[in-house]
Amino acid sequence: MKSPQGNPNDHPITEFEKELRGSCLCGSICVTIRDPDLFTRRRGYLCHCSNCRKVAGSFVAANLIIEAEKVDIQDTSGTLKTYNDYDTLSGNPVYRSFCSVDGK
Repeated sequence: MKSPQGNPNDHPITEFEKELRGSCLCGSICVTIRDPDLFTRRRGYLCHCSNCRKVAGSFVAANLIIEAEKVDIQDTSGTLKTYNDYDTLSGNPVYRSFCSVDGK
């Protein structure tokens, strides 16, 4: 039986030294980040704008800026969709990608 919560002690930081892998809930989209500075260089930020709050379904969105060449996205089923958000306060579009099967 799967545990609803992960134990951080089950995953030492050395496990993520070379890459970090993740997927959408249904597993059709897999993302790998290869960045040796992933946990040592600050690139994360919290955004409270109305667009990010809507996407996150919360009062804040946690974002991470990673160089494109360090991110590999595998979408063998063709479920990756992108929403182009042009209604931003800055006037710059924001492209939000998600799985069309599970929404994550």
